[in-house]
Amino acid sequence: MADKRKFLICYDIVDSKRLRRAHRLLSDIAMSVQYSVFEAELSNAELQQLQEKLMPCIDSEADKLTIYRLFKTNAKIDLAVHDDDELLYI
Repeated sequence: MADKRKFLICYDIVDSKRLRRAHRLLSDIAMSVQYSVFEAELSNAELQQLQEKLMPCIDSEADKLTIYRLFKTNAKIDLAVHDDDELLYI
C-alpha cells in the first residue's frame, strides 16, 4: 500500500457550475472542514488523479484552488467548537 499524506484543499471558485462540480468531486474523496475547505489523506497517485480531475473545474484567470500538504509536526488548535447549540472555548 502506498504511503498516504494529509492535504488541506481550499478553493474560491467564481462560477457556480464549476464550484458545484469541484465541491462534488472533493466531497467524494475528502472530509469537508468548511464549505470550501477539505482535508484529504492521499497517496501520490491519488493526488495526481485529483489534480487532473480538478483542472476542468478551474478558470485560472478567475478562480483560486490551493492544496497544502500537512506535515506530522503540524498541530491543530481549536479555539472554539460548536456543540449542541453551545459555543465551547478550549
